Amino acid sequence: MAKVKLPAFKKSWLRGWPLVVVLAIALTVVALGYGGATDQLGSTCTVTVQAAEVTVRAAPSPSAQSVGTLTRGEEVPAETIVDTGFRKLTGGDRWVPSNSVAATAGSRC
Repeated sequence: MAKVKLPAFKKSWLRGWPLVVVLAIALTVVALGYGGATDQLGSTCTVTVQAAEVTVRAAPSPSAQSVGTLTRGEEVPAETIVDTGFRKLTGGDRWVPSNSVAATAGSRC
């Protein structure tokens, strides 16, 4: 069996504090990529529909134009905004009665 000879490595500059700095930069880039440092992950709000059927409105009012419906058990992304008893859903002007939805487990609303 032939022996493979590896080249000898001389002292590397990636030791001690320079290594710590490189690792810190790499971890910061990963955190920014995942949104952890920008609070993108921490601001997610998801609600689950509790009523049999919920009318989605174009404004926070029971007389506002209907723009769709949701059924019990559906999970939808929402905002943390509640206005006159209506919770704002993400993606435009979409509002549902706040008493017809509940924050999904693990969600921050």
